Amino acid sequence: MTDRVVHQLRQTRLFSALQYGDLEAIAELAHQEPYPRGALVFRQGDPGTGCYLLLSGELRVVRVDPRGIKREVDRLEPGAFFGESSLLLGERHDATVEVTRDAELLIIEKGNFDPLLEDRPWIRKDLRMARDVERRRRAPRFDWQEPDEAVIFVLRKHGVVFARRLIFPWALLFLILAAHFYVGSTALPALILGGVLSAIPLLVIAYYVVDHLNDKYILTNKRVIHDEHVYLIRRSRVGAPLTNIQSIQQVQEGVLAKTFDFGNLLIETAGEPGGLVEFRQIPHPVDVQERIFRQRDRLEAQVRAEERAAIQDALHRRLGPQGSETTEPELQEGPAPGPEDGPSDGWWEVLAPVNVLRYFFPALRHEEGDTITWRKHWVALLGPIARPTAAIAIVTLLVAWLLSRDGHTASLLLSYGIVLMFLVPWWLWVFEDWQNDVYQVTSSRIIDIEQRPFGLREERREASLGMIQNVSLTVSGLIGRVLGYGSVTIETAGAGAFTFDHVKNPEGVQTEIFRRIERFEETERRERARRRRDELLDWFTVYDQMRHPDAERGGGPIPAPPSRRESRSDMSSQS
Repeated sequence: MTDRVVHQLRQTRLFSALQYGDLEAIAELAHQEPYPRGALVFRQGDPGTGCYLLLSGELRVVRVDPRGIKREVDRLEPGAFFGESSLLLGERHDATVEVTRDAELLIIEKGNFDPLLEDRPWIRKDLRMARDVERRRRAPRFDWQEPDEAVIFVLRKHGVVFARRLIFPWALLFLILAAHFYVGSTALPALILGGVLSAIPLLVIAYYVVDHLNDKYILTNKRVIHDEHVYLIRRSRVGAPLTNIQSIQQVQEGVLAKTFDFGNLLIETAGEPGGLVEFRQIPHPVDVQERIFRQRDRLEAQVRAEERAAIQDALHRRLGPQGSETTEPELQEGPAPGPEDGPSDGWWEVLAPVNVLRYFFPALRHEEGDTITWRKHWVALLGPIARPTAAIAIVTLLVAWLLSRDGHTASLLLSYGIVLMFLVPWWLWVFEDWQNDVYQVTSSRIIDIEQRPFGLREERREASLGMIQNVSLTVSGLIGRVLGYGSVTIETAGAGAFTFDHVKNPEGVQTEIFRRIERFEETERRERARRRRDELLDWFTVYDQMRHPDAERGGGPIPAPPSRRESRSDMSSQS
């Protein structure tokens, strides 16, 4: 049995270069499954769980395109191997495989194959992967990626553009070295001067190299990202979900760009003007544009395929051969959270110091239920609160100095208390104003709240997560990088831009917003599909009742409406 499976695996491109012992280990993981005619091996959009080798029978591969049209794209005969990207990358299937003749399949599960690669890492090097799969497997993984998000490519500016930036510092370095050798002096001061002058263009070259490596254009299976890091100066990341892309404008300017095939891509969404994701001076822009559209179409096709599959399943349950109507279980929501029980009167004195600390040291990120609240970083408080704090400190030092020199203690303390009656409320006003400006994201909305101290006035802006088109972040300056704060800008369609200023960990804020957008869109998509499915089921139910009225009531069949010719003849006989 094992020898036969090893022989079958060796016939596939992926495993053809493996040693017998490694093939034997893989064969022990594989299992055979029979599939009768009419069965589905998997559907388009299903999570990829492994690869398949057709031992006998015949399979049909069909694909639903972004417009919802279903087409047959291939027929598989014995010996066909498929599911490589699912086995190695865990990607969702981009086609449906149906059984047209009773089939026997050899299946290798990804959950079993991955531990084998950990135990035998040399197998990975001997696998003959498809070029696209190998490139995507070697793609880096970033800390902002979702668990099921895969990088399709990472680009940087074209090498010609990078080399063009280096012309001046290299030329300057050449001139310095040439001048040094022309002078020919070997004195220590001349050598030191030459070294210092040479270090200037070398440092510029090093800076350009680091800047080139830190400017990345990324396509994943969910979004496009421009991640730019200007060392010690600024960090920005602009991204947009693939489903929000409306158009991509490709621009090539100049003979150099045409000759070496580099240019710009302006990726437009339905957001406000200026909310673009720009891919600047990238190689092969036409090919990149096509790959972005292809990935977007793949996402839309998966959505269409899932909707068709859900409709098919619902029709089968409602009008299937069993004749019994079943309903999908509704999502059960948990009980609504009631008001939190506050501390009892007896514990209030004990907890009072804790509450004071919470007031003066509030959390910059707080999560409660499905709502996450961010406050501005402490840095945003330093400027406004500096003046009242300085005033209190100066008055306190002045009173302390006067007390040490003058004996009028009572009058000084009284005056000090009167002054503090004005300065402390000023300080509390500034602190409360900082603390009350919060940003929130829920399961369905983003919220920007600006509240004046002590409830005098509140401005509240809200927008649905479905209106968000792109999300960008900016971290400016060395202080922002060291202290880890920045601004996150959320472009929406119709509600303008929301800016979360001076938030801690802006990368985490952006990632959380993207995660909420994805969950919201998935929920909305399923709800829309459910409504369309229910409408379609109602139509089919009425149609089925008209065809089989006896099943609904005991009378005879419902007479068909008269044709136009019969109606005209009846009217003429009546006249």
